[in-house]
Amino acid sequence: MSATQQQAASNLLVEGHPKPLNVHRLTPRLSWHANVQQQAAYQIQAASSTEQLLSGQADLWDSGKVLQRRSLNISYQGKPLTTNQNIYWRVRVWAKGSQVAQQWSDIQHWQMGLLTNSDWQAKWLQVQNPVTTALTPEVKQWIKFAGTTESVEGGHLTRAVQQLEKQATASLFRHQFRIDKVIASAKLHSTAGGYYEIFVNGRQVKDRLLDPGQTDFDKRILYNSDDVSALLENGNNSIAVHLGSGWYNEEIAFSGPKRKLSYGQPTFIAQLDVTFTDGSTQQIITNEEWRSHPSAIVKEGIFSGEFYDANQAVPDWNAINKPANYADWQPVKVLQQWPTEVLEPQLLPPVRAQQSIKPVKILNPKPDVWVFDFGQNFTGIPTLDLAVLNLTAKQAVYLRYAEWADSAGNISQLSSGGWATKLNAVDAYLASATPQNFSSEPSATKNNWTAKFTWRGFRYVEITGLKNPPNLDVISARLVRSDVKRVGHFESSDPLLNRIHQTALWSYESNLISLPLDCPNREKAGWTGDAHATLITGNYNFNMDTFWQKYLGDFKTARHIAPAVVPGKRTTGKKLDWAVAEVFIAWEHYRHHGDQQLLAEQYQSLLEYMDFGESQLSNYLLKKGYGDWCDPVVAPGTPRVKGRGVPQHTSTTVTSSALFARAADLMSRIAKTLAKPADEQRFARLFENIRSHFHQILFNEKTGHYGSQTADAMALRFNLTPEHLKQGVADALNHDVSETWRGHSSVGALGQTWLYRALSDYGHADTAFHIFKAKGYPGFSYLFDEINGTTLWERKGSFDPALGKAPDRSLNHPFHGGYDGWFYEGLGGIRPLDNSVGYQDFALAPVFPKALSAVSVSHVTGYGEIKSEWQRYGDLIHWQVSIPQNSTAEITLPGGKRQLYLGGQYSFEIKLADESPDSKGI
Repeated sequence: MSATQQQAASNLLVEGHPKPLNVHRLTPRLSWHANVQQQAAYQIQAASSTEQLLSGQADLWDSGKVLQRRSLNISYQGKPLTTNQNIYWRVRVWAKGSQVAQQWSDIQHWQMGLLTNSDWQAKWLQVQNPVTTALTPEVKQWIKFAGTTESVEGGHLTRAVQQLEKQATASLFRHQFRIDKVIASAKLHSTAGGYYEIFVNGRQVKDRLLDPGQTDFDKRILYNSDDVSALLENGNNSIAVHLGSGWYNEEIAFSGPKRKLSYGQPTFIAQLDVTFTDGSTQQIITNEEWRSHPSAIVKEGIFSGEFYDANQAVPDWNAINKPANYADWQPVKVLQQWPTEVLEPQLLPPVRAQQSIKPVKILNPKPDVWVFDFGQNFTGIPTLDLAVLNLTAKQAVYLRYAEWADSAGNISQLSSGGWATKLNAVDAYLASATPQNFSSEPSATKNNWTAKFTWRGFRYVEITGLKNPPNLDVISARLVRSDVKRVGHFESSDPLLNRIHQTALWSYESNLISLPLDCPNREKAGWTGDAHATLITGNYNFNMDTFWQKYLGDFKTARHIAPAVVPGKRTTGKKLDWAVAEVFIAWEHYRHHGDQQLLAEQYQSLLEYMDFGESQLSNYLLKKGYGDWCDPVVAPGTPRVKGRGVPQHTSTTVTSSALFARAADLMSRIAKTLAKPADEQRFARLFENIRSHFHQILFNEKTGHYGSQTADAMALRFNLTPEHLKQGVADALNHDVSETWRGHSSVGALGQTWLYRALSDYGHADTAFHIFKAKGYPGFSYLFDEINGTTLWERKGSFDPALGKAPDRSLNHPFHGGYDGWFYEGLGGIRPLDNSVGYQDFALAPVFPKALSAVSVSHVTGYGEIKSEWQRYGDLIHWQVSIPQNSTAEITLPGGKRQLYLGGQYSFEIKLADESPDSKGI
């Protein structure tokens, strides 16, 4: 086939996006799909216009022919780039063995953002005089619901009532302007300290929710850049903003006299840059000319929920023309100083509504109390169908959210942690005193009401205030999460295994709100240990590229060394076993995406972590840490020694030392990647010293292992065990699972990721598989069948259903979901190789548990989709694999035979009965 007949490169990305509008990196990273079996070379051209590229005038950069097979995260090396600059680019490749280049790709483009603070002519605005709504009976009832929390010991607490009474409304802002020329382009830059929605001529600019993502707001705030050309009109136009508190002004939960988590009153900024066809420009900015008005959301907070008063709604407040009550709108306050040090582009996927979820039944535990069971615990935002509800004038309805209800339908909000936050999740809607006209279209937006500036995790919604029994269709909900793309899929012949996989996904997806959360209710916090506990799970199932870039940035702005939580003021430091997440995430990001620039940018922060860790070593071991948090107690209801989630089976010396050893090993590799030989040797020596002392001090010669499942798994997976003892340690681990724990795992959050391959890599795949099938506590059958769990519980052993008391810890805690990576690496056999990045070269080495008949696994990399599917027919395995173009796979068949395969589809027949299987490609 000639070059002109073959497909050109495609899927061109800049900074992980097709056409980003606010790039700040001066050497942006470029990626593409080569669409040849093996790329031997590439050429990139970049220019100031499409016309220049087509005429061969690459005025910004022409790489020339580069002999390189990589096509992932190649750094731009052209002329310096400037604010708001447009760059057009294309790429062509040479296939291995061909002297003729493929066709040029289609031309793509990106735009630079506002690179410095001085590029912002706009000013930060806020309400001049915040308004507090009147304490009507309806508002008082919402405050009672939100501010009266259950205590773990029994009884109720009312610690937040006065603060809720003083809570100000959300705010509306608007500005009107004219455009009298033909628009060539229009780019709107905007963000907020708080959550915000922005509208142009009455239309919401994007479907982003809970925006912008949480950061250390005094250090950096993320901003959006949007093409709004299609929203503007000739003549009058308007920009309008709806502003809520968000994380910026959460001043009740976890706050007190000695700790203020709020950054101040919500504020926002916006700048519209318009270019006309005649070359002239116009700039519309936030300034003194804007006006503000209280929102109909008269109470709002992330943890408390919202009260919406339809009587306070301003019709057409965001329309082109001024609303009828515009005379009542007030001047705004212009901030004299920025509330943050810098504005950075928000390149991680925004939070968006995902699939719709509908209730499956209604419970009626008490008169006029209606509890909607959605059948699934998840993080979402409900929507009320006002047309179906048909509320009377000034009728108030209240929505209380819960993860748990008893058999009659009585909800408990105890697991949501109001005993810690001082708040319950409650929404309220107060109908207008005047009749509301609803559209005859069932999907009409005006028929619905949805909270704007909060989210919660729930399975049950209790509705009170109704005058008639409701139907199921009065309420629906949407799962909300950061819109990271799904790139992994797993399915097997075993329904229970599939459910366990889905349970990990429900838990993980429910806790992606611009950062990896620990839970969606009590804390909503970016605990660093939770992040690395599910790192492998997340990376196989979702494209976490820009998501992890943002989270790594949060480490760099953290207030403490070795932080336990990032970002935000609710944090602490010197937690080495938790904060090792920074090293793990940086390395795994590099392995998945081949982004060397990110490693270089993170390196100083990584060094600070390692320097502190070394200073804490005693005899090359670390003793302090949270440890293998929330490992199972021996029986439900058994009190935990030392309480909370303190590990019961593995010492913190084991986990902290093992994790820091792995950090040293990875830092040696990172230093080598960045051509820092002195650091490479430093960390290699550190790893060997920790490795030696770990084994010498913690290995039990009599038992042949390190004392617990987590200890053995980490020792094996982190290469802390001498080679000649590894099989023996794996056998001891197998015995502990099979005999001591009757087929169950005893690992906590930190052991989940490492346990299963520590078994299956040493011949114990059946044991690893049967952990998922083990009956009773603490297994999955107990979670599903005995306590009716649909997501992963923080501490299922702390709840004894026989006592009749509601669970008091989170019922949606993803940090127990590290096992899901084994479904890809073990059952699918998809594994990155140590000497390659971005899965350009990877391994395929699945295991075949005897009790499993079929598996189908896929994972989309930067080079394309990898597939591994197998079916069992007696003692034969039929295995089909798909390898992306410009990739290679090292395929391992049972018996240890390895062979390298290029891009394409292959099938194998494996006879398991023989000692040396008869395996052949078909």
